[in-house]
Amino acid sequence: MLYFCLTAVSVGASCYTLVAISLERYFAILHPLTSRRWQTLSHARKMILVIWLTTLLVMSPIAAFQQLLTLKNGKKACREIWPSGMSEISLDKAYSVLLVLLLLLVPLLLMSIFYGIVAKKLWVDIGKPSNYESSRKVQNGACTKLRGRSSSQVGERNILVVRQVNFAKELINRKRVIRMLFVVVVQYFICWSPVYVVNTWKTIDYPSLHDLMSTTTWSLILLLAYTSSFVHPITYCFMNKSFRRAFVRLFCCSPEEVKIIYRSKPSTSGTYVQEKY
Repeated sequence: MLYFCLTAVSVGASCYTLVAISLERYFAILHPLTSRRWQTLSHARKMILVIWLTTLLVMSPIAAFQQLLTLKNGKKACREIWPSGMSEISLDKAYSVLLVLLLLLVPLLLMSIFYGIVAKKLWVDIGKPSNYESSRKVQNGACTKLRGRSSSQVGERNILVVRQVNFAKELINRKRVIRMLFVVVVQYFICWSPVYVVNTWKTIDYPSLHDLMSTTTWSLILLLAYTSSFVHPITYCFMNKSFRRAFVRLFCCSPEEVKIIYRSKPSTSGTYVQEKY
């Protein structure tokens, strides 16, 4: 009987973990100085614990109202049997609508808002007059004076060239982050929308759903939802270099202690990097 409840708990926890990641990136990029005070490893562990406990509390009615029934064909199956009385149908529908709001609409709205603001911030910064242009102007002006000058001036020119290259890389990284944020939101919507639409349909008008939807179609919808378990990590892995480095370090057997330190300048692909001391 706990199977359905634990499945829902894992779905809800995964969902709000994505929301927590979007919130963390929002503060890291728009409020880097403030976020450095509380974005620590212990805080991340507390957030994960709160997410799982809250999700377990919200999904507890699924386990509380599960009963083992004997079907017409003689087989046994677990079904949700809500309290009898005039409120039976309304409670079932209300809870289904609540799950749609909490697990689909609210997370989708929050991630869209946070990632939208972050993408706008990164895109606006790309369009601003940058150090790249000023560095190029200084470099062009310095080229006429480099002949016959000391080696220190040549070194200054090399520094300007390095800054120019670094800024070009920063532009590429920011555009990659914007694409990744957009892909994450779209993936979540595509993977989970069909499940919640069908569940709502099932609560409101089960006979029509039973007549129009085959078992194969429902299995494919569930398969699409379950793909989110590995689609998001793949997206982060291929589109985020910091995620790849952290993933390798997580599974790398090393006797050295790994600590989390913050960059003095916020990164466009995350809020912190992991370095070994």
